[in-house]
Amino acid sequence: MQAWLQGAAPTASIDLGCGTGRFLQYAHYGVDFSEQMLTQALHKFPKHQLIQASITNTPFLDQSFQAAFSLHVFFHLEKHTIKQVLQEAHRILQPRGVLIIDFPSAARRQLVKYKKEGWHGNTALSLPELQQAIEGLFVLEQQQGVMLFPVHRIPKVLRSPLRVFDSLLCQTFLRHWASYYFVYLRRI
Repeated sequence: MQAWLQGAAPTASIDLGCGTGRFLQYAHYGVDFSEQMLTQALHKFPKHQLIQASITNTPFLDQSFQAAFSLHVFFHLEKHTIKQVLQEAHRILQPRGVLIIDFPSAARRQLVKYKKEGWHGNTALSLPELQQAIEGLFVLEQQQGVMLFPVHRIPKVLRSPLRVFDSLLCQTFLRHWASYYFVYLRRI
C-alpha cells in the first residue's frame, strides 16, 4: 500500500468500505454502510472524515480525490455491484488518480474446487473479468498475487518465514494461482 500510494496524501485519499478502519492510516476519508463499523473506526481515527453511505453512491463531488482503495470488500459484492463501485471510484477520482483493490482469484478457486457457502467472501474474479469491468474507466498498471499458501491457517510461529517465501513465489508465474490479487488501477 505504501509503495502504491506514494505521492498521494492521506488527506486526498479515500477508503471505500473502510469498515473498522483497518487501513485508514492511508486515507483521511472513509465510507462504509455499517454504522457499527464506522463507530469503531472513529474511535481509532477521531479526526478522520468517516461517512455512512453506500460505496456505489458517495456524497463526494466529482474528482475529489487523488487516490482511493477498497480492500477486502469486493469479495462481498455481486459482480454488477463491483461495476457500480468502479464507476463511482472513477467519478470521485481525479484524472490519472489511483485505485487499489483486491479480490479472490477465480483461477485459484477453480484449482482448489472452492464451493460457495453463505455470503462471506464468495465473489472471485479473473483478470480478464476485471479488464472488462474497468474498460473505459481505468487502466490496469500493476498486479500482485498474494497468498499462494494458506498462511493464515499455519501456526503463527511459522508464518513469518513462510510469508517471505510465499511473497517471492507470488512474483513468479505462480502468481496466477495465488489466493488473491491486489491491483493498481489508473483512472483514465
